[in-house]
Amino acid sequence: MKRIILMLAIAGMAFIGCNSNHTNSNAIADFIPGIYVNQAQSGYSVANDTLIIAKAKSTDNIYLITRKMGYRRITDGKLQALQHQVKHLSGSWDSQKQILEVMQTHTFPIFQPDKRNLLNGVSEYWKL
Repeated sequence: MKRIILMLAIAGMAFIGCNSNHTNSNAIADFIPGIYVNQAQSGYSVANDTLIIAKAKSTDNIYLITRKMGYRRITDGKLQALQHQVKHLSGSWDSQKQILEVMQTHTFPIFQPDKRNLLNGVSEYWKL
């Protein structure tokens, strides 16, 4: 699974690199800070996921990421009580490669300023 995510991230970055005439080198870095939301549902749960990304003070390449999840499990077709999780992560921006690596998970979210979203694996988050 990690290999698939890494290959998707590399392919996305190659695509972004090929389309560099549409965005300048700072467009992605300028787009990163903000609030991103995702909603998902399956036969097992309903979830709302929020990513809050902010540039760390006094740095050019470190971002602080707060992930807030609220979810309700589905058991025997019935929604269970709402549960919450909060995770604090950090990311390192590589301006040469134009990618952000989430240090704790070694994942590479793909930011798409033209679509106002980010892709994190198979999940799509919309910027507010």
